[in-house]
Amino acid sequence: MSRTGASIVDLRQRLGVAALAVAATFLIGAVGYHLLAPGDSWLEAVYTTATVLTTAGFSGPINVARDASVMLFTVVLLFFGAGTVVYAISVVTAFVVEGDLTQGFRRRRMRQAIREMEDHYIVCGIGATGIAVLRELVKTERPVVAIEHNDERVKRIEEEFPGVPILQADFTDDQVLLQAGVQRAAGVVVCTTTDKDSLVTTVTARQLAPGVRVIARAGQERSIARLRQAGADGVVSPALIGGMRMASELVRPSVVSFLDMMLRDTNKNLRIEEVAVPPDSPFVGRTLADLDLHARTNALILAVHEPGGESYIYNPPDAERLEAGATLIVMGDPATVRALRAACDGTDAAAAR
Repeated sequence: MSRTGASIVDLRQRLGVAALAVAATFLIGAVGYHLLAPGDSWLEAVYTTATVLTTAGFSGPINVARDASVMLFTVVLLFFGAGTVVYAISVVTAFVVEGDLTQGFRRRRMRQAIREMEDHYIVCGIGATGIAVLRELVKTERPVVAIEHNDERVKRIEEEFPGVPILQADFTDDQVLLQAGVQRAAGVVVCTTTDKDSLVTTVTARQLAPGVRVIARAGQERSIARLRQAGADGVVSPALIGGMRMASELVRPSVVSFLDMMLRDTNKNLRIEEVAVPPDSPFVGRTLADLDLHARTNALILAVHEPGGESYIYNPPDAERLEAGATLIVMGDPATVRALRAACDGTDAAAAR
């Protein structure tokens, strides 16, 4: 749970304790007056207790000065009762003020964090699909911003992903996408179950940031072509993906089990990633044998995609010479992929040699 959530829970617990203390003090006062003044009714005992605890200052129906024991009881009740009431008022005030202030500070920090983000990913709509996308991006250590308008879903995101900035707003609004930093983002994922909202968000994101990569969810097969025409770089249909998964479970169960284990193993956290080779990379013009990437970074090179080509070179030979603009398809954990990217960019001279 986030610090904000923990603070609110702590305030609620204190509020419950204060309410119980006030109720117990009131009950003790009413019972005490009724026992010390047996000739008076329960209503008069309750009224006198309320007068004492609220320090109203006017005389109650029970004459507290008629007996020393009643006066002593009243003094004790005044001290302890007034203290209990003051404590309860302070807790209520803290619950209102601190809760609002904490949320305000959190929103301010969140907006500041988003303003400082670059090359991050924006997840629009955090339902079942959005949660899965968000979880994968967090696991692979990608900077991410979530946009969701539903209160319950926002609370779930705050509890499960306390470090992820979230905007509680309508992601089809262009101003909301701008607040999420779409013009500086590396990608936008539209996970809504409504194809109309997915289409609007895709068009808006493409207009605001022509270079951003947009992936959209299509609920119906006929929406796939429309989303691509609207500017989506990739369209995912859960129905098609589910059908392919079921067929794979049927004919290649070992492969599916391996991929599932790779995705669910929290210790190794292996993923298949891509690493682009920029023009100024020390990798350009060198062979895989020269680079010896597996020994230096522990990355497993699965394929190479040469620039301008449509096919991939699977299990590339050691003699494969890398060109500027090529893409390496590799398997490794986040630390391995980071080391390979650093070597490819030339920021890690030891790995690039």
